[in-house]
Amino acid sequence: MSRHAIRRARRSDFTQIAQLLESDALPLDGVAHHLDNFLVADLDGKVVGTIGLEIYGENALLRSAVVTPSSRNRGLGTLLYNALLDDAKKRGVNRLVLLTNTAEEYFRRKGFVRIDRASLTGPLTTSAEFTGACPLSAVCMELTLQNEH
Repeated sequence: MSRHAIRRARRSDFTQIAQLLESDALPLDGVAHHLDNFLVADLDGKVVGTIGLEIYGENALLRSAVVTPSSRNRGLGTLLYNALLDDAKKRGVNRLVLLTNTAEEYFRRKGFVRIDRASLTGPLTTSAEFTGACPLSAVCMELTLQNEH
């Protein structure tokens, strides 16, 4: 059985990441600008999953969590998510925020709670996802991270 390598995204991964996001109707706006904060699941040189952060000081927007249909239900999304949490903590992020149209229950199981989108202020709200890439109907959720450092 092949093993997935979870690694930091490279510029050369962008085309595959874009195709993966588009295939799941997720927005591309802002991805290229924040690609250094994305992780990918690599299977034999092919990107089969991705997840990213847009970091705004101690707050970060979790975005673009997706796994190819053929790789779903194998724990790959959880591996990507856990690696992203570790990375966020190392970078001093204390709070993750996300917008979703389809994964509210998944992220609720991960400890996220629903919040009022209008309650958010500051640089995070300048993200492409908040300024138009995600519809106003998207559910807004947050998770406070417990940093061990």
